[in-house]
Amino acid sequence: MRPFVSTNATTTKGARFPHNMGTFTLRATTTFLSIGFSSSRGRRRKGGERGGKGAARNSIRSERHTNAVGIVGNDGNGNNNSKNEPFTNDPKRKATDALLLSLLAGYSLQLLTRQKATAAFAKVNENVSNGQYYRLLTSAFLHGGLVHLFVNMYSVNAIGSAVERIFGKTHTYAAFTLSALSGNIASYKMSKYPAVGASGAIFGLAGAFAVYLYRHKDVLGSGAEEQLNALGTSLMINAVYGATSARVDNWAHFGGVVGGGTYADLFG
Repeated sequence: MRPFVSTNATTTKGARFPHNMGTFTLRATTTFLSIGFSSSRGRRRKGGERGGKGAARNSIRSERHTNAVGIVGNDGNGNNNSKNEPFTNDPKRKATDALLLSLLAGYSLQLLTRQKATAAFAKVNENVSNGQYYRLLTSAFLHGGLVHLFVNMYSVNAIGSAVERIFGKTHTYAAFTLSALSGNIASYKMSKYPAVGASGAIFGLAGAFAVYLYRHKDVLGSGAEEQLNALGTSLMINAVYGATSARVDNWAHFGGVVGGGTYADLFG
């Protein structure tokens, strides 16, 4: 979630976005690039017995793929079933791809309408106070520039598929939506600035993934600890950077983590 400058705080007419490439480059370096989801693709777990317990303990069963998350071991013929690795991406990734397209569509709408869509759908506190609550969700699909969009699409691509493999398509949509709402609600309550961006929802997906890892770390083993450490490091880096930059809405990030973590705690 990124605050932006507006010449009219009520209508966001004439809204404009800063184009400091150095700031975005630093953010691109710190925003989820340190999580290491991609680097975990080569990890494999042995011991199908432990993995089987992991699948049994997971309460999100309605949308399990045939090769359920957490089952890593023999396929009954003595062969290692490594495709069930819980830290790999979902090869189907329908929800992830749909979210990526929605972010791209939102930014395209901003350009096609010459930022009128930004004025109509960004998180602007006064407009929200006047009953335009839809802005608490729609602002997550708008962005402040191509680099801002790229960073968030990269992040969704990196974490979304891993989350989708664990939770399934419907729960991924739900976690993203709830995280976007909770992030924007926190921003609305704690930050006076207009803002756009999907990072609150992305932080929520990270929070959901972290809760899953923590709840099942005794089954998932050292891989869960490694991922939790990477997530914690990334969140700390982003928090420190956000505290020193007026262009990062840390309240949206915090609210997103809480929303995503809560959702995973209830359903994962």
